[in-house]
Formats: sequence, C-alpha cells, structure tokens
Amino acid sequence: MDDSTSFHKPHVLKRGDTVGILSPSSPAFEPGTINTSLGWLKKLGLQYRLSLGLNASYSSYAGSDEARAQDLMRFFCDPEIKAILPLRGGSGSSRLLHLLDYQAIAANPKIIVGFSDITALLVAINQKSNLVTFHGPTLNLMYENAYTYSYYQKALMSNSSIGLVTDPPEEQVWGQHYPPHRMIIAEGKAQGALTGGCLTLLRGLMGTPYEIDTRGKILFIEDVDEEPHNIDRMLCQLRLAGKLHQAAGIIFGASSGCRPGGSKRNTLTLNHSLEDVLRERLGDLGIPVVFGMRFGHTAEKITLPLGVRASLIATMAGVRFKIEEAACVDKTTSTQVQG
Repeated sequence: MDDSTSFHKPHVLKRGDTVGILSPSSPAFEPGTINTSLGWLKKLGLQYRLSLGLNASYSSYAGSDEARAQDLMRFFCDPEIKAILPLRGGSGSSRLLHLLDYQAIAANPKIIVGFSDITALLVAINQKSNLVTFHGPTLNLMYENAYTYSYYQKALMSNSSIGLVTDPPEEQVWGQHYPPHRMIIAEGKAQGALTGGCLTLLRGLMGTPYEIDTRGKILFIEDVDEEPHNIDRMLCQLRLAGKLHQAAGIIFGASSGCRPGGSKRNTLTLNHSLEDVLRERLGDLGIPVVFGMRFGHTAEKITLPLGVRASLIATMAGVRFKIEEAACVDKTTSTQVQG
C-alpha cells in the first residue's frame, strides 16, 4: 500500500534558466573537469552560477560544515537559481543536515540532484521539506554516456513522466554482463513513491531524525566497492529496523565493485556473492525485489526522483519498472504530488 505523504514538485528546468553549482561534500578531485562540465551545461542551454566555496578545502570536505550549508541555503533562497547541481559526492553531506532550514527549502522548491554521498541531502530534504529530490548523476558525470544524459533530461527538463524505464543498449551480442539488468530475487507487484540511495549513507542515517521512511514505498538501493559481507551487515541493520519489511518493493542496483574482493581490501575467507546475500536478506519479504538496474555507481545511470509514484512488476514474464508521473512541473501547474 502506498502512503499519503504530499510532496512538492520543483519547477521544470528550461533553456535559459540559471543553475547553482556547489560542493556540499568533497571538493573537485580534478579542477579541470569543472570547465568540461560547464561546457555541457551550455549545450543544454543553461546559465550557471558557482558557489563561493566551490574550490574550498577543509580536510576531505569542500570547506567547513557551516560554509557548505550556507552555500546550499543561499542557492535555495535565491529566486534566480532554478536547480542546484552538486559537482561531486565524496564525503561530508551528512554533517550539514542539522544546519539546514527545511522550512525555507520547502518555501523555495527547486531541483537538487546527485548520488553517493549526496544521498543524505536527498533523503533529508525529501522528508523534512516534502520536496521531490533526484538521485542521479552529479554534474561531473551527467554527460558520461548517452543513456545517463537522456534520463537526466527526462527527469529534470520535462514536465511529463519518465514512463517505462528501459535498459542501456547492449554493446555486443556475445558474452554476458553481470549482474543482468533485471534479475528477479522475488516476484511480485508494487506501487509507491520512490525513495532510496547509497546504502552506506542510508545506514548512516539510522537512529537520526533523518532516517529513511520506507513505508509503502519502492526502495532503491546501491553501493560501490563494498564486500558482500559488509552489504549483508548493512541490510541486516535495515531489516532489524523494519525498513525492508515496510517497503512495497525493492530495486537493488548493479553496485560496481561489490563482488568478493572487489573492494581491493582484505576480505573474509568465506564471503558470499552479492547475489547470495540479496537472496537471503531480501528474498523472503513477500514483496518484489529486482537486482541489477543501472543507477548510482555505474557508468549508466537512471535519474530517480524521490517522492514520485512508480510501479514495479516482477514475474516470470519479466520485469516492468515505470515512473508513473512527472517529477517537475511548470509554474502554471500544481506543485504537489501524492506519494
């Protein structure tokens, strides 16, 4: 069953709009990539403004917590800024959550998009400000390939629903990609608002005022460079907290580098495959569970809007995943969606 939370939709991004670029987590690893990213924004017909602390450095963060939070709030409260585009993830966004003004954000709904460490901001703003947020590529990755670029535009630059989600085109007919794009862990049908993000960040929010609400929702999860036994530990925590049983359905992403030994760190002698872990932890929930879709830490990335209604069908006939309604609206239309 879907819940009845009402989420505000941000205004659709249009050619000529100005976007704000900032670093709420870590600074740019290679500063030269900023100019390349700005070039792709120009191809989309977008203007841009750089935050004051874009190139700041404080430990592994792009400036102090207070400075990064101020940059974020400054963009949210600026009527000329139509979308907020973090340059990259890294580390540190969770340190900002208690410093944000969620009422001010709710009063100024606009796009914010990212993944990985940005997950903490997406979940907190989605839940505390009742605002649709976007799990998708950070600015430095939105032009990584045609598939990613296409879904980025569908989510942010259209007031139509993304609709039926398709897989990236196969590069060749021979061989096999693992995991396949739509491996069924458990069959079933579900409808609900989307929520989720990087598993490490979701686990880090547990026990805080910002922990994820999965009730009646389609939960999407992914991670990178984590051993399967560590994925198991994190899923076990979410399961014990009731977060997995409360979900209407679960989509677990391909999760690059999450095979045994994939982290390049020391591994336990006995280590299940990620597939084994998912079948054990998620297979008996009585809800549809699918493994392998491309989002988050993979070259191909779907942009997934948190708070927007979607449907998931996983049967012997195959997997059908559809984002049922638009994540953005024109100024002349309603700014709420029933989650």
